[in-house]
Amino acid sequence: MLALKLKLSIVLIALILVFITESLAQKSGTISGVVKSSESNEPILASEIILQPGNLGTISNENGYFIFENLQAGTYTIIVNHLGYNSFEERIVLGQNEQKELEILLQQGIHNLEGVEITNPSFQKAPYIKDIINQKQIESMPARDVGDFLRSEPNVNGIRKGGGNIDPVIRGLKFSQLNVQYNNGQKIEGGCPNRMDPAVSHININDISRIEIFKGPYALRFGPNFGAVLNLVTEKAKPSANFQIHARAIKGWESNWNGNKEHVTIFGGNRTVYFALSGNNQNYGNYTAGNGKKVKSSFRKYNLSAEVGVAPWKNHEIVLSYKNSQGRDVNFPALPMDERSDRTHLYSATYHYKNIKTKLQTVDAKIYYSDVNHEMDNKWRPFSDTLVAVSAIEALNRGGRIDFGFKLEKSVLHLGFDFENIRKDGQRTKSLIIQPNLPVKKEDLWSNASIKNAGFFGEYKLQQNTFLDWVIAGRFDMNKATSNPMILNNMMGAEIYRNDTVDSNFINISLSAGLSYQITSKLSVDFALGRGVRSPDMVERFIILLPVGYDNYDYLGNPDLKPENNHQADLTFKYSCNRSGNFRINGFYSFITNYISGIKLPPSQLMPQSKGVLGVKQFQNIDKAQMYGFEFLWISPMRFNWVINLSAAYTAGINPEAIKYVYENGEVVDKEIVKNDPLPEIPPFETNLRLKYKFSNGRFVPQFHLRIVANQKHISEAYDEQETSGFAIAGFNMNYRFNKILSVAGGVNNIFNKNYYEHLNRRIIGSKDELYEPGRSFYLNVILNL
Repeated sequence: MLALKLKLSIVLIALILVFITESLAQKSGTISGVVKSSESNEPILASEIILQPGNLGTISNENGYFIFENLQAGTYTIIVNHLGYNSFEERIVLGQNEQKELEILLQQGIHNLEGVEITNPSFQKAPYIKDIINQKQIESMPARDVGDFLRSEPNVNGIRKGGGNIDPVIRGLKFSQLNVQYNNGQKIEGGCPNRMDPAVSHININDISRIEIFKGPYALRFGPNFGAVLNLVTEKAKPSANFQIHARAIKGWESNWNGNKEHVTIFGGNRTVYFALSGNNQNYGNYTAGNGKKVKSSFRKYNLSAEVGVAPWKNHEIVLSYKNSQGRDVNFPALPMDERSDRTHLYSATYHYKNIKTKLQTVDAKIYYSDVNHEMDNKWRPFSDTLVAVSAIEALNRGGRIDFGFKLEKSVLHLGFDFENIRKDGQRTKSLIIQPNLPVKKEDLWSNASIKNAGFFGEYKLQQNTFLDWVIAGRFDMNKATSNPMILNNMMGAEIYRNDTVDSNFINISLSAGLSYQITSKLSVDFALGRGVRSPDMVERFIILLPVGYDNYDYLGNPDLKPENNHQADLTFKYSCNRSGNFRINGFYSFITNYISGIKLPPSQLMPQSKGVLGVKQFQNIDKAQMYGFEFLWISPMRFNWVINLSAAYTAGINPEAIKYVYENGEVVDKEIVKNDPLPEIPPFETNLRLKYKFSNGRFVPQFHLRIVANQKHISEAYDEQETSGFAIAGFNMNYRFNKILSVAGGVNNIFNKNYYEHLNRRIIGSKDELYEPGRSFYLNVILNL
């Protein structure tokens, strides 16, 4: 009932806000035009177009077209930027109700783009949803890590296990169901079986220039894609016409955590050689929840990165990159261990070719090497005086990709190949303090386990006419996995589990197709169909008796698992108008076959090894599962100084037939069949309302944020999931730009110090206590651009 009331409230709020917007709208003049290359006379997609005064912004579509509507008579300045072209600027005098059309020709050149606000990146042309988060949005918030920040996006949530390193969840999909990468192709494999170091945790959020989220199994050029692609793009070395050196620095404070962060980037060079150097430091203490209790959540992180670019010839670029990321004493109260240290090294070499005069317009090639050394222990836990456990894991990910882009008459064709080689090796050492005469036990977490994936991909985009665009994509993947035999011994050295059948080989075929149809100049519809396939990951194949799931069981890997198959459809309506703003309404449905779940093994087959668990579950394929949901987004017209952003999202998942285990006194005594059991760890319905006002042409911008989350009653009986209560929290922040060099962003989160718990948060280990979110917290970021 509460969820229904929330949904009706969102509809009512949207109608009221649209009515207010329409009542304030006035018919007036327009400035429209086409952006083209001066050399080829071809239209240029995604040019950044700024109109002053008013700080209005938009981007050109695939025809190079743009429009600003409902403008008052007066004098304007239009500024056009695009990477690889010289900036364009022109003064325009607009008469009353005048319809002015422009043809803007950009000249190729090497130019450093200043950061500009693209007012409406969510409405870029694509048959599936692609959301973009820019650096300006990140700087305005007290972002501690990528996963934490992403929870502010529609239908993007996260699993909290400690103070940081939050694991992203997109439309209810998580872990290896998401394709997470760094700088367009580099993959990172975390070390911890319990994912205390997901891939996003190895990239400092202050290094990021933008985050791209491709929802659905449709974008197949970027590796196997089961349900979504998350691409983290960091600050890059950029060429400039003359030798220059610039710097960007951030100093941040946060009250609740007693948190401090520092970031510095130095970049410069000329048109031939250019570079970027950056460093970060974060030191956060334990936070206080809304109930006044301290949560053991402290962490320390620091990292360094370097990038050098060389343009030896026209249209050619080579970039070498290195990043060193370190974590120390990262606490995870919801896991059996804490991270003692994490040492990550990321290397890559990238080649880029671009020539718009030939049919082969682009070549993008990358090779990379990711090395994660992860150590964790239980030395700060109460039971460490009886048993000390220390785990050390090395996780390697090596690979590369090459992508050829061809421009045909009305279409674009991409063909390419990518390769990924994951290897994991690690042991856990156990010492019984109360029985020192017993030998130290060493057990494999992974024993020289590897997964190799080689894939060929293609994507074809056709602009059939000015109203209809098609996209067709496909992948052919060859996946191979192997490991040393899976063996587990007891404290006396006797073998209690062994599996020598550890090899598997799969051929996976993924396909997608989509269309974008412009019904009117303001209304468009997108439809996409896709089949995304993912092979089982390291944990699902090779883990040996660790409590890695949501429920209270030891889990055993299964080398005989089959790949999961996601068959999905997305339907999206977009309406864009300078009178009433921009709407996006999306609905999706997903039918998953060979869904990977856990099935309990009888005690006679295998006994659990972790204290307090109910038994052993092994990863198994079930026939099918279903997921569905919707997303709504409205952004008010950008010609006003005030801006309203209203979003709502909902996801549901169903397992048609699940097994619920009945237990008494800590032991399983029976089992039941549950029909249409909700899938576990699915976030509830939520909505976000953001209100801001731009003073002095955007120099001072205060913003109010209200987040309302419904209670989650659709819980999995099979996974012993618990209901969670709904909540509403409010925040306030403001940004002030003193000049081109100095700006500040500050505010307060959880203004009313609400004590609340996200549905996806894991419970504190060894208890039934919830891992509550932070209470009221003040923050301040000081940003320098030199």
